[in-house]
Amino acid sequence: MGKHLNRAKAHFGTDTRGLLEGGRYALLHTRSMEFDDLREYVPGDDVRDIDWKASARSGSVLIKRFVSEKHHKILLVADAGRNMSALAPSSEYKRDVAAHIMGAVGLISLRRSDQIGMVYGDRRGSVNIPQRRGESHIEGLLHRWYQHTMTDPGASDITAQLDYVATHYRHTMLIIVVSDEPDLEEHRADRLSGVLARLRGRHDIMWAMVSDMPAVGPDNTDGYDVATGRFVLNGADLGPRVVAAYRRAEQARCDRLSAFLTGHAIAHAPIAGSDDIRRELVALTEVAARAG
Repeated sequence: MGKHLNRAKAHFGTDTRGLLEGGRYALLHTRSMEFDDLREYVPGDDVRDIDWKASARSGSVLIKRFVSEKHHKILLVADAGRNMSALAPSSEYKRDVAAHIMGAVGLISLRRSDQIGMVYGDRRGSVNIPQRRGESHIEGLLHRWYQHTMTDPGASDITAQLDYVATHYRHTMLIIVVSDEPDLEEHRADRLSGVLARLRGRHDIMWAMVSDMPAVGPDNTDGYDVATGRFVLNGADLGPRVVAAYRRAEQARCDRLSAFLTGHAIAHAPIAGSDDIRRELVALTEVAARAG
């Protein structure tokens, strides 16, 4: 297993049972060769599944039932812009937390041989990696995304990647967005809202948001904005009233973002660090399964 999947496994573990089940994206149902039990034949059953010996013994026509396998189509939509160079509350780089989130999705998909692809990029454009199966494919797409985040990335704009998906992907699938917390300034909120409305009519969407390191942390140290390179004054210089106002504004921003995504019927979760990935992905998949 490659380095990105191994790092994800170190945080997420190996038990993927029951995750990403159900929903409209569970489209492809195939039959495994693992025998389950017998049941009586009903019109429409495949006659090739009749167990003639068991039918002769029982006096009724019996059908073999096999374990069902569900193969999903999953698309990772990932921010590869400058915002991924910032720190998360865990003091990890956001790119590392995001890589572990997407690696965890990859581990889940490997268990069922799901098809998984990726659209990543920044404000300058998007890169499309078609959906395929397999460990080497997943490791490869994670490597390409990670290299982009490390090599002169442009400004982050996850709406640009979502717009690409809305334009180029028509078949129903599960979209898992991995980014930081999107900016909901008025004009950007309207643009994002329009794209999400187009996507929700056809796809299921889950959004894993890597949280921001607080601009005013508990240790009152200076920080800076990776998007602009500007320094942010620490809490000791700002004073308690300004710090309290900042914390209220930050809570209000988080509440608006959650209400916005809930209004678009998108299961979402902020993730502060790699140690939170398993708990938050389990919660996300439970919400998505109930919605589906």
